[in-house]
Amino acid sequence: EMGLREDTLVIFTSDNGGFGGVADNRPLRESKGHLYEGGIRVPLIVRWPGVIQPGSVSSVPVTSMDFYPTLLQAAGLSVSEPLDGESLLPILRQDGDLKRDALYFHYPNYAFHRSNRLGGAIRKGTFKLIENFDDGSVELYDLEKDLGETRNLAEAESERAAQMVKQLRDWRKESGARMPVAP
Repeated sequence: EMGLREDTLVIFTSDNGGFGGVADNRPLRESKGHLYEGGIRVPLIVRWPGVIQPGSVSSVPVTSMDFYPTLLQAAGLSVSEPLDGESLLPILRQDGDLKRDALYFHYPNYAFHRSNRLGGAIRKGTFKLIENFDDGSVELYDLEKDLGETRNLAEAESERAAQMVKQLRDWRKESGARMPVAP
């Protein structure tokens, strides 16, 4: 009645993957609390009449930390301190790209179900690498060809895996990410 529908940015998303045993995340692997896609990939639907083209689709991976700078920019505000996220307006408006080349995930603690492995992950292009902290093993997946993360390419793509491990470890060091402590 107030006409706000045509001048309102609406974001629909979730906090993390579906709860195992209740949600069916197929074809994604695993569930909430895991670094596999079933634990970190979530829906994102955005509506903003006059700004976002209705029915448009983007395959650019984003993170919930991007919402704060996006909403600030959408409201015409700015922040001078560095932010963890990046404004999604260039993607939403279809007039530019994001500046970052990768997304990072850091999970140094057990989820409530305690069935996850402690680790970190990096998503760069269509590739995603998971580093497991318990034994130092790595898993590399091409999500474009293997969304269910069934074929570990770490050995076959050893050079790519090594580069991504280095980038992930550099990010952890730069960001001051805390590592798990043995009991």
